[in-house]
Amino acid sequence: MIRKLPILAFVGLAACAVPDYRGVPVFVPPPEPEPPTAVIPLSAKERFLRAAAENGCEVNAQTSSAIMASATLSKDDLGRVVQDLRNEGGAEVIPGRGIAVTAGACA
Repeated sequence: MIRKLPILAFVGLAACAVPDYRGVPVFVPPPEPEPPTAVIPLSAKERFLRAAAENGCEVNAQTSSAIMASATLSKDDLGRVVQDLRNEGGAEVIPGRGIAVTAGACA
């Protein structure tokens, strides 16, 4: 019986030797960043219409520089866009005041 006692002790200790994983930090990988959204640049006409709406829907001597700066247009670009809008019926000349924009948000 005494010879079996060490074997029983080892079997008993082995049964109690279960590792305790409480409190052990678990690695959680960081979330993957979202892919960047595609930026679709606006056309010169769309930028002009947005800038004209922000400046009262009228292009005249007082508002033309603010519209060109906001829409990032040169004088040539501004003239081309306004002429295209006039041809499409989206702008009309007001004698003595300038050009009234009647398209986009100004409609």
